[in-house]
Order: sequence, then structure tokens, then C-alpha cells
Amino acid sequence: MIKIAIYGKGGIGKSTIAANLSAALAADGRRVLQIGCDPKHDSTRLLLAGRTVVTALDYMRQTVPAEQSLNDLLHTGYGGVVCAEAGGPEPGVGCAGRGILSTFALFERLGLNTEDFDVVLYDVLGDVVCGGFAVPLRKGFADAVVVVTSEEFMAIYAANNILKGVHNFDGDGPRLAGILLNSRGIDEDPRPVERFAQAVAAPIIGRIPRSDRFRQAEKTHRTVVAAYPDTPEADLFYDLARRLAQNPVRVPARPLDDGLLEQIVLGGDGSTVIEDAAVSSSAFPIDQDAPAPLDVIAQGGGTAALLSKSMLFREPLHGCAFTGAISMTTQVRGAVTVAHGPRSCSHIALRTILAGGILTRRHGGDIMPRQLAPALVCSDMNEETAVYGGGDRLRQTLKRVLAESPSAVFVVNSCPPGVIGDDLAAIIRDVTGDFPGVPILPITADGNIRGDFMQGVLNACTEGAEALIDPALSPEGDRVNVLAEKNIANNAESNFRMVADLLACLGITVNCRFVRDTTVADLKNFGKARLNLLAYDDHFGRVLRDFFLDRFGSAFAAHPFPVGFFESARWLTDIAAHFGKTGAAEQLIADHRQRYREQMDRLRPHLTGRRLMIVSYIHDVDWILETAFDAGMHVEKVGILDYTQDHLFRTRYEGRFVVQTGYTAEQRDQDLTDIRPDLLLCNYVPGALPITVHADGIPLCPDVGFGGGVALARRWATLLKAPIREGWRDDAPEAA
Repeated sequence: MIKIAIYGKGGIGKSTIAANLSAALAADGRRVLQIGCDPKHDSTRLLLAGRTVVTALDYMRQTVPAEQSLNDLLHTGYGGVVCAEAGGPEPGVGCAGRGILSTFALFERLGLNTEDFDVVLYDVLGDVVCGGFAVPLRKGFADAVVVVTSEEFMAIYAANNILKGVHNFDGDGPRLAGILLNSRGIDEDPRPVERFAQAVAAPIIGRIPRSDRFRQAEKTHRTVVAAYPDTPEADLFYDLARRLAQNPVRVPARPLDDGLLEQIVLGGDGSTVIEDAAVSSSAFPIDQDAPAPLDVIAQGGGTAALLSKSMLFREPLHGCAFTGAISMTTQVRGAVTVAHGPRSCSHIALRTILAGGILTRRHGGDIMPRQLAPALVCSDMNEETAVYGGGDRLRQTLKRVLAESPSAVFVVNSCPPGVIGDDLAAIIRDVTGDFPGVPILPITADGNIRGDFMQGVLNACTEGAEALIDPALSPEGDRVNVLAEKNIANNAESNFRMVADLLACLGITVNCRFVRDTTVADLKNFGKARLNLLAYDDHFGRVLRDFFLDRFGSAFAAHPFPVGFFESARWLTDIAAHFGKTGAAEQLIADHRQRYREQMDRLRPHLTGRRLMIVSYIHDVDWILETAFDAGMHVEKVGILDYTQDHLFRTRYEGRFVVQTGYTAEQRDQDLTDIRPDLLLCNYVPGALPITVHADGIPLCPDVGFGGGVALARRWATLLKAPIREGWRDDAPEAA
């Protein structure tokens, strides 16, 4: 038995050659199975007298799995050749390569046994660089590869690319049976093919001349072997069939690089390509506004403003841009997010959002419908839509959602539609005319292809801002916007209330939360605020701030949400100065100063002189240091771990403690052994430490306001009163 894959450039005549080869093999008494692996599904047409048969992919689309049968897909043609066609989507939609994968999986599931045949022949579209079309090259499928080419350079170029694919699968031994020359005409020069074959050390196993008999046979929907069995053309296929069926010698695939290929095939020195490239460069200058390469971005290129930290520094990606985008769009009340992708992707995103909502409810008793019941609808892609394209399914989903008259619809792609290239803009244009009053906004995500969770958050924020904010509005009244809150933090709502209460004491109201628990109207009215407040001055917050400065000229407060007394007093003073409310701020700060002093006086006797070590992902720990220093503690070491959210360590206490960035767990263990602090503070307290030590957690998102540090200091005082080691651990076991 032998399995043969026939590859070659589209339109080179593979299907005609494959059908004639199968007919010749059958005429020689071989049991033959021919599988067409081309969306045109015309590979077996000449074997089936021109009859159109259902393709495997159409069959999967039309027939439920419980009713599928292999007999519906296998069709007997000339000479008893068993024929099957994979099929594929219409040009420009879906993924034909995925279709080939699905076809082979279907055949396997339905029990196709290739061992029942003497020869299995795969007719494969060969000028597409796609893993799906490489399926016949994988282990267990074709064990001999025939590459069809003509004398034309582009056909040979495609043949060379095919050899590159064959080379990638040569690990289990060589499989290239040779090159088959399908001539374009009697006057064509075969020497380019001969030079190419010699250069790649592959035999030319056949030469098919240009003949009118092929055209005449095709008019009657037959092969030359069937229509003209006693002709030289048929004899060529009889001879080729005998040689291929008798376990031919196979050689390694040795593809050429493009420059050498042109030099050998065209017989030149490669200067043509160089000259053409020079002409192209001068005729079409580089777009100065095009995105810079990542190496330039990392050095401060302009497009860095739109990249998450993990993307910017090429770190391992944390989470998925699809989920990140949805975590933002579902915060808009009255809007609906359409997740274009498989149901499982939406489920994962939903679980992430629900987790944030549950934590918020547990922490402060808050119930946010947008987190516990987000307005999220899935287009429910499956294997069929991955092959044929998800456009129809997305259109249907959008029309169903738009019929409910939402205030806006966000469309977010997961990986599969991003991979197959569903055109969101075109699909949205198709449905917009029927629902002119509802904005439909595509958000760049493509699952995790475009980046990590934070990249999805950034894309949703910036693209949503561009689409919804009215740039013509001017500030009015004492209003502020709040930006860059952490929607999945368990204290996001309580932190906002604390900030809103402090602002209310100055007579300032919140105009828009960008983007948390907001509305489309709030977003449109973003420009009515006189000042914008960042919740966090981390990488995300800074990128968002720079975007609004550049795009809308928005004014920002100098500091993010404050934690601890110093930051809160500074924050209020700056905001009050902007709004002309300095007197009210001074009185408010004075009231809190008295309360803070009273609280620290009660804590100081329990904490003074205690030695503290801090290990944190957070790059701004001044609120912890302020509390520790005000309580009389000694800060022995601060280790700053690498973090997906930030990379800029800053402190106003420079010189008062030892700090090390890029900290590791190994360094932490060594420092604990050397320093032996009274108290270790970490974001996550490790389960096993080299010494027994009092340890407490640092929240990744601390509580804001004047008392943010004091609340933790109370925990430290209580913790340090307890024995460093539980007493029961010292109990001796009772004698037996």
C-alpha cells in the first residue's frame, strides 16, 4: 500500500493529473481512494462523469453527527475508484485549511480505513502556506509526495515553497517521490524545471505534454485514460502509475532560498530582484505614520502609548485581550456586548467578571448587576463557522440584540474569528442600516492574538472613547471624571465611594467613571468634566492618561487615588487648588490629621522598634512606609517583584531603607535568613519560608483615603502580640 499526496500551484493541472493517475492505477487492478483537498471540490469530477457530490464539509454542516455515515461521503467512480471531496468555504471567508483538518477528523470518526485500499491519493491545493493543507504531510497520511509544476517561474516558486513544507515533515524519513512536469505547451523550455530539479536533487518522474486530447476528454467528463486508453498520453499515466505503486525511491526535500532559486531557474545573477526592490522603495516611500517596530516602541516610540506593559516589554502574556475587553464593555449600563467566538470563550470571560462581582459583594456587600449578570451575548461559533466564516452567525446575533434597542452594542472577537479573518466592519455595516440609532462598536481583541488581558482593556478604553466621547463639549460646573479603576478588584466600589465622599466635601461631583458602572450618555458627556482623576498611577493608568491628553486635551490631577495620610492631604490640596476650594480642603485635612495622630498614638507602643521587611509586586509602597515610619518601625528591606501592571518604582523616602527591584523568591528566602525581621509583608504569603516569622498580606489594590495605612497597622499590632510559633507545635507526643 502507498499513500501519495499531489501538490502544486493552483491551476497547474493537479486535479486532471490526479484523476488520470487514479484511473491508470485502477486500470492496473489497484484499489484506489482519491480524496480532493481543495475548496473547489473538482478533484474527482472526471472520475465521476462530471457528477457533483456532497463534500465532507457541506455534509458536516447539513447533517447532525448522530445521522452521519461514511457511505454518504464515499462515491465510486471510473474503474471502481472511491472518491471523496473535502470542500471548503467561499473565497474570502472562513478558513479552508481548518476545513481540511475537520475533514480528516470526520473521516477518522466515521471509521474510514485506508488500509482497505492499495493506493490512497490526496489531491492538495499547494500554493497556500497553511497548516491545514499540510495535513497530508503529517505522520500517518501520505508517505510519498509528488510536486507538479510547469516551466513558469511562479509555478517553480510554488514548488519550492511546497518543498519547504515537505522538509518540515521529513523527520520520519524522506517522502519526496519527485517532480512532475506538466508542460504549458510544446514550445515551452523545460530547462528551468530541469535546473531546479537538479539543484534540489529531486528526480523528474514524468513529463506530461500539452495535448488537445485532455481538453476533448474533459468535454465528455472523462479522463484521458478512460476516453483515449490506447494513446501516448494514456501510456504516460500507465507508466507513472506503475512506478508510483511499486514503492518508489524517495529523497529528502532540499528547498532553495529565494535568491538562489531565481538565479538557478532564470539563469541570472539575482540582480532583477534587487533592482525591482530599489524601484519599489523609491516609488513607494515608507509610511512615516506606520506603527514602529517593537524594538523602537520599547525605546519610546509613539505607539507605545497603546500597548500594555507585557506587550511593550515582550513579557509572557497574562490573560486574554478578549476577556480584558469584555471586562470593560460590560460595565456600560444599557449596552450589550456581543462576544464573537465559541461559547467556551464567553464562559471563561464571564467567570472572570463574575469572580470580581462576587469578591466585591463579599468585601463590602455591594451588588453590581454588570458584574453578577453582565449583558453578554455570544455568537456561538463552532467548527462549521470556523470553516465557512462566522459572518452569518454574527449578523443573526447582532440583529437579535439590536431588536431589544440597547443604548450601544460592543462587538469583541475571540481567537477563531480573528484567525480566519472575519471582517467585523463589513458585517456591522450590513446590519447598521436597519438599526440606525444604535452605535455598534467593534473592539480590537482577536482573543489573545492581539495581546494580554490589559491590552484588551486598553483597546476597549481607547476605541470606545474615540467612538462615544463627544469632543465638542466643554467643561461645566465642578465636575471630575474617574479613570483606570480596577473592575475586578474587590474594593473598587468602596474606594470609589471614599473618593466621591472626599470630593463631595469640596462640593465636587463625579461626571463619568471611565469605565465602571457608567452609561453611554455619561461617556458621551465625558468632556463636561474640568479635571480627570486616575485611580492608579501604574502603566495602564499612565497609558490611558497620555491617550486622553493627546486625543482630547484632557486635564489630569497630578496624583492618583491616595492611600494614607500624606497622599490624601496632597491629593485634596491639588484638586482644591484647581477648583478654587483651598479653604474647604484645609479644614478637611486638619480634621483627618487630628484623627490620624490619635490612631497612630494608640498603635505606636505596639510597633515601635519592630523590624519590617516588605516584598511586593506593587511599585508604589509609600503608604506602607509612611505608616511604618510614623509607628516607629525599622524598615530593613524592600524587595520589588516583577509585575504585569507596572515597572517604575518610586518613593519619597529615598535613602531611608534598602530597596531591590527585580526581586526573586530565592533572594527573599536568603534575606529572611539574614535579616530575621519581626514582620514580613507580602502580597501573597508563601506557604513555606526558611524561618518562622510573623507575616501579613498586602492588598494589590489598597483601600484609599486617610486611613488606608492605619487599618493595616492595626492588623500588624495584633499579629505581633501572638506567639511567633503556635504552642501546639511544641507539644511532645504522648508515650505509647
